[in-house]
Amino acid sequence: MQKHAGFIVGAYPCAPSFHQRNENEESEFWRKLADIPGIRGIEQPCLETLHPYGDEWLFRHLPDEWDIVVTGVMETMRRRGTLPGFGLASEDAEQRRACVGYYRHIFEKVEQTNTRVGRNKVLAVELQSAPLAGTQNVSLAARCFTESLKEILSWDWPCGLVIEHCDALDKPASRKGFLPLAHELTAIAEAKAYTGKTAGVCINWARSAIEGRNTSLPLEHLQISQQAGVLQALMFSGTTREGVYGDWQDLHAPFAPFAGSEAECQESLMTVDIAAEMFRHAPPESLNFSGIKLLEINASAGVDHRIAILQDGIKAMNLAINKK
Repeated sequence: MQKHAGFIVGAYPCAPSFHQRNENEESEFWRKLADIPGIRGIEQPCLETLHPYGDEWLFRHLPDEWDIVVTGVMETMRRRGTLPGFGLASEDAEQRRACVGYYRHIFEKVEQTNTRVGRNKVLAVELQSAPLAGTQNVSLAARCFTESLKEILSWDWPCGLVIEHCDALDKPASRKGFLPLAHELTAIAEAKAYTGKTAGVCINWARSAIEGRNTSLPLEHLQISQQAGVLQALMFSGTTREGVYGDWQDLHAPFAPFAGSEAECQESLMTVDIAAEMFRHAPPESLNFSGIKLLEINASAGVDHRIAILQDGIKAMNLAINKK
């Protein structure tokens, strides 16, 4: 495992481009992001390109030493807006194949990125299970996911693959409504037996908390994944019960207030103590990566406030590690 060397930051929900702001603000945001100490790299969604302004733009603004974790979640959710069958666990055969094809696009993007910079810059790719929207047939969705995972794992990836667990479809008022963790773990095991290759699991704090409607399920999911031998990553996004970030919504709320924080979310359920408990069970040096993904909820916010949210996130993570 990679020793802890800083955090992966899902900065894109804080970026001005997330709210269709102008390019000058986006450039300022990336300059100031690069000045934050303790960042190992970014979590970045892959649509057609890795950034709304294109790959060339991103690599001009990205520090050479930073790694990238590519996530499929944004494009998956975008396509599901009009094609509810799009997903790796979908029983809609055509749309499941389309989603496998999308991950082939990511595979090619990873290879292009590494060739461009002359090293393995992409650290990992995060996949999401994504069954047919509204399905209640968990076992069929799990079988479909296993088939997709077998094919994707068979490719010669130059980076790690991790299944990012999202809240499960068998819980009331689900937000993403993807596969239960137990079925994802079974799919990983079956795909490994078939291909000889394995995927890991990434626990996103908010997505597990939303599933349980409590703050204890993320730790349970962490321990279950550890026991299965596949825990590889922890990402910290917050959630709330009220306020501008909503009622148990998957909106990447910042950390709750802590000593020295500047842009905190008063209603956030994600605290430094909670992160410390997670790291007690899974120290950063035992993981492939750990990090934050936080959202600036105010579309008109300036660059400095967007950056302050991420600076606070890094501070919170460092405090949590020191507490553990």
